[in-house]
Amino acid sequence: MKTTTKILLFAIFIGSCSLAHAKSVEVWNCKLNDGKTVDDLNVVSSAWLAATKSMEGTEEIEVYHMYPSVANTGDGSFNFVSILPDHEVWGKLAKAYPGSASQKADEAWSEVASCKGNSLWASELIK
Repeated sequence: MKTTTKILLFAIFIGSCSLAHAKSVEVWNCKLNDGKTVDDLNVVSSAWLAATKSMEGTEEIEVYHMYPSVANTGDGSFNFVSILPDHEVWGKLAKAYPGSASQKADEAWSEVASCKGNSLWASELIK
């Protein structure tokens, strides 16, 4: 048991070192609501981004809408992706989110699109 624990701790340490400069990428699986357009989505997403960038430590956030280029969905599906410098910044944003201007911007956003499921990724640039 001690050997297994040591191996596990070593693997966690090595993994955390290799991702020390990883960006935090949150991906939401979304769909446009009936009668809404990409232009509507761009308006509410820009408002959400402006509200989020006004929060301390989130000035470097990047946001993308990802649409399938080669897929037979035809149902308005897209991914909403936000990229932050690291998981620490993401955690600070998540903690400050309740009651923030960003959360209020979510109300308008949810009138345009609906999301189900999200995931948080560590993304490291290979050079």
